[in-house]
Amino acid sequence: MLKLGEKTGDLPVIPLHGSTADLRGFRRRSHVVLLWDPSAGEADLAAWKERRKAESQRWTWLQAEAVVPSTPPTDAPPGTYLISRWGRVLAVHPPGAWDMERIERDLLTFEAQDCCDLSQSP
Repeated sequence: MLKLGEKTGDLPVIPLHGSTADLRGFRRRSHVVLLWDPSAGEADLAAWKERRKAESQRWTWLQAEAVVPSTPPTDAPPGTYLISRWGRVLAVHPPGAWDMERIERDLLTFEAQDCCDLSQSP
């Protein structure tokens, strides 16, 4: 379900900024950064929420949201999954705290390719 280049399907998640949702609820609205780390505890979650709040302008500018799964995915290894607004996994990074520069670079590259798909040119 969470494989590079594939559609994600649906998964109940908890946004770090907001209320419970599912991955499909973000389609077409925003990109998603899914933080799946089974070793993360309440302290890690609190730190992620605080960091999300501190970087809120950047998240808004990127039209992205950070979420954690509300139930552990059984078919995906731990990692930080970058999911496009169209529901495809764009990148998988190591689990734990995210690297905002890397996420921004991945999203901007995706957006540039998505809006200017040169494979369709004559």
